[in-house]
Amino acid sequence: MNSNEYDELLIRVEEDLKQHKLVPIISDTVPLYQETQLEGVAFLKGRNAFIFVDKNLSIFDKAKTLVEEYFHAISDLGNHLDYDELRASNDEVEARAAIIEYMTDEQTILNLVKKYPDQSFEPWMIMDELGYDLEFAEETVAYYERQGMIN
Repeated sequence: MNSNEYDELLIRVEEDLKQHKLVPIISDTVPLYQETQLEGVAFLKGRNAFIFVDKNLSIFDKAKTLVEEYFHAISDLGNHLDYDELRASNDEVEARAAIIEYMTDEQTILNLVKKYPDQSFEPWMIMDELGYDLEFAEETVAYYERQGMIN
C-alpha cells in the first residue's frame, strides 16, 4: 500500500462516516501509542466521529487501524469491557471480517485470481499486489476461502 492508496482510503472512510450522518474528525499525526499504548482510538461526541491513528505506524498499519476504528465508530458494540468474554470475542471476529471486506472487496480478489490463473491463491499475491503484511494477507486469503471465492 502506498501513500496515495492510503489517502484514497482515508477519503473513503470520511465519506462513509458522512453517510452515517457523522462528522469525521480524523487525525493520524499524533504519537498516540507513546501516550496511550494504543494504535488507534475512536469515539463519538454528539455527531462528531473522532478517529485517532498513531503517526508512527507504517502506511499499511495506519490503513488497517483506520478501518478498524471506523467500524468501532459506527458500531453499537460499545465498550468491550462491559461484555462477557464470548460476546466480546464474537464482536472482534465480526469486526475483523468487516475490516477485510472493507479493505479488500470481492472484485479485488477476483481480479487477483484472474491475474494468476495457473496458481493456487496465496497470501504473497496480496502482499505483492496490495502491500499487505503477511498476517493480514493470510487472514484475507482464509476469509475468502471460507466464503468459497478462492481455492
